[in-house]
Amino acid sequence: MALPKLNVPVYEAILPSTEKVIKYRPFLVKEEKILLTAMESEDDKVINDSIKQILRNCIQGNLDLDSLPTFDIEFLFLRLRAKSVGEKITVGLKPFPCVQNEGELCKFSTEVEINLEEVKVKKDENHTSKIMIDDTVGIMMGYPDISVLNTAKDKSETEAGMDVIKKCISMIFTSEETHEKGSFTDSDLDEFIDSLNSEQFGKIKQFFDTIPKLSHTVKYTCKTCGEEKETTIEGLNSFFG
Repeated sequence: MALPKLNVPVYEAILPSTEKVIKYRPFLVKEEKILLTAMESEDDKVINDSIKQILRNCIQGNLDLDSLPTFDIEFLFLRLRAKSVGEKITVGLKPFPCVQNEGELCKFSTEVEINLEEVKVKKDENHTSKIMIDDTVGIMMGYPDISVLNTAKDKSETEAGMDVIKKCISMIFTSEETHEKGSFTDSDLDEFIDSLNSEQFGKIKQFFDTIPKLSHTVKYTCKTCGEEKETTIEGLNSFFG
């Protein structure tokens, strides 16, 4: 006699980048095993690959996870975790300098409770994927995905940053022609980037500085000095600290 199959609820989330409705189920014991094994490895690539595998298992329908921006991946995983383990988590906030402590760090960290359902992807109103380098030349940027960030391992911060920039440039255009990714070589792109002045390169940096990110602002009372404080938590790892 076959064992009974348990009913698993299905939930919906709106993908931040496209506002597409995504249906998913909570992760089960088999997915939790994948995650725990990855966490034990302490390897960022293994952890990121495991997160994508869990999302593939739990999301219904076709969704190209390999091309999703990192903020989409983080948002979906946070929603999945909320429905699978629980919506409330406790996060320890690091001590901050405060006026009552003469600018020194407060002695104790403060634990705050966060409802994961309230965590959103924040979008800067000045953010744009179209960057005009000058009056006639512009570039279109794509968002970094997890696979792009994995390549940063074992490289200097400068090298890793340049790699991400190059992989996120999807098009270079003028008023007369466009050059899609794949139509130019890596050396062509290196030469183009090297020809930018500081102000022009700063426009590309602005794209990354204002990129949408998982973010949540919390208000709390410091356990050391009793001062009312406010801080913003950003990035998936911050919600599991």
